Amino acid sequence: MTATDEVLPRPGGPRMLVVDDEPMICELITDVAMGVGFVVQSASTAEEIDVLLGSDFDVTVLDLALVGSDGIAAMRTLAARSPGARVVLASGASERIIASATRVAQMYGLQVLGTVTKPLGLPSLRALLRECKDAVLRPIASGRRRPDVWTIIDDLLPSQLHVLYQPIANVADGAVRSAEALVRWRHPEHGLIPPSEFVPALERQGRSHELLIHVAEQVAVDRMSVPGVADLEDVSINVSALDLNVSETPDVLTQILCKAAPAEAWTLEITETVADGTAVTALDVMTRLGLARFKLAIDDYGTGSSTLERLRWYPFTTLKIDRSFVSASPVQNLNDWIIVENAVSLGHQLGLSVVAEGVETSLVFERLRGLGVDKIQGHLVSEPVPALELAARSLRWSTTRVTGMALY
Repeated sequence: MTATDEVLPRPGGPRMLVVDDEPMICELITDVAMGVGFVVQSASTAEEIDVLLGSDFDVTVLDLALVGSDGIAAMRTLAARSPGARVVLASGASERIIASATRVAQMYGLQVLGTVTKPLGLPSLRALLRECKDAVLRPIASGRRRPDVWTIIDDLLPSQLHVLYQPIANVADGAVRSAEALVRWRHPEHGLIPPSEFVPALERQGRSHELLIHVAEQVAVDRMSVPGVADLEDVSINVSALDLNVSETPDVLTQILCKAAPAEAWTLEITETVADGTAVTALDVMTRLGLARFKLAIDDYGTGSSTLERLRWYPFTTLKIDRSFVSASPVQNLNDWIIVENAVSLGHQLGLSVVAEGVETSLVFERLRGLGVDKIQGHLVSEPVPALELAARSLRWSTTRVTGMALY
């Protein structure tokens, strides 16, 4: 099963696999897990791990330092055998190594429910495993089956895709003059399915260009017909890295978008993780988009590879700092905020506008303002809303910042 399947009640409780090459550690975690209601199997030898890893378990506790291999290799195997599986990472390594391993797991599509540091602390381990059990059982309480997106992706019809808009606010004066268009899939039976699930599935099927065209057409219509969208100076849409391999992309976007507004009134957000091996084609397409006068944003800055190389050659005009770096309090993760500070400085030195995504609290907003961020985006300003609601949400935020009133 995958982590997106409905978790049905099992005799005795949800199932956990404990993977650790130290049998005593396996036994300790097993005892605690059974105490909170899991049915547990463990694997401590290479043969046991190979047989059990990726089988029908609701949660896998994975040691990062397996003898003769390592937890990262096991992580790859788990992701291949059970996409989206839930994991708890265990390690005696430094916090930075654990943080790196957590990010690797997330990039492989695994759901990291938590981390356990060695030597094990029983109270914290017991609390974490209780949270894991709650996470497994929570879909049952909702009363609705959450499908594996790979089994329903062929059901997707253009009419089921809806575009929402998230305001982007200027830090200096609080004004909202731009917004990002975000696509959502409302399945007739299964309800709202997040883009983090269905967009990769469409990309795997080679349908990303189809999605881009549909979103561009819908946003162009909104910009011509809905005052809250038409009044904006700039609207951003997301472009998959795969669309940078399509030589017709600049012509297609020019034809669709420029009917509604000139090219310089559009920002195309390109994820930082442009696929390896496509650099020449990507640079070709992005240069032509720049020549057409579209603005180009490097999206999710800090989450991909070869960042400096892309900033060196690609004609970006905007740098968007990924939400993972600003979602925590400035005092909670100093390393992240050092990266944010340097990203702002680098962006400005390169002549780029810097936008911080995922801003949810006034404390984070004030810190970003102090660092010189140009614009912010996130639930502090507004969650993504339908086109008809955009003007009211934008006005509420702008008024709140001018008057100094608390929004929440």
